[in-house]
Amino acid sequence: GSVENSSLGVIFIILSLVLDGVTAGFQKRLKAETAKAGVKPKPYDFMFWTNFFMCITAAVIAGALGEVQSGIAFCTTNPEILSKIIKFALCSAVGQSFIFYTMANFDPLILSTVTTTRKIFSVLLSIFLKGHSLSTMGWSGIALACGGILSELAEKQAKSRAKSKSG
Repeated sequence: GSVENSSLGVIFIILSLVLDGVTAGFQKRLKAETAKAGVKPKPYDFMFWTNFFMCITAAVIAGALGEVQSGIAFCTTNPEILSKIIKFALCSAVGQSFIFYTMANFDPLILSTVTTTRKIFSVLLSIFLKGHSLSTMGWSGIALACGGILSELAEKQAKSRAKSKSG
């Protein structure tokens, strides 16, 4: 029940953080390699190739699990879902545009800060707009994440002040 859901939630959070770290390392390496080749990666190149390979991955997994037919059948039986899928896809594309712009033009720490901030605001919106509740442990996690972001911003501001004084 509740304990299983909490454990699964913690596993997903840890997995998300690990993948953020892997992505940041990959992003840094990719930008270094493209810089060596004299190419500046463009946000929509990142976005296209990421979504292209994710689409192939999703299609292979859906095919392997035998979910393609049932998915098509569900959409055929419930045509009203298609407008919701299209709205979701459009919102996703707009959100991804910002993320891939940040990825192409800033360092991984900035991207990590932006994505973490987005996740925090998503949780807060869910709580305040949908009336969801959060345990003391959950609020502690949000406070810890906010503290981490604020400390990153303070450190960055201190470094920029030190540069301006020495320059």
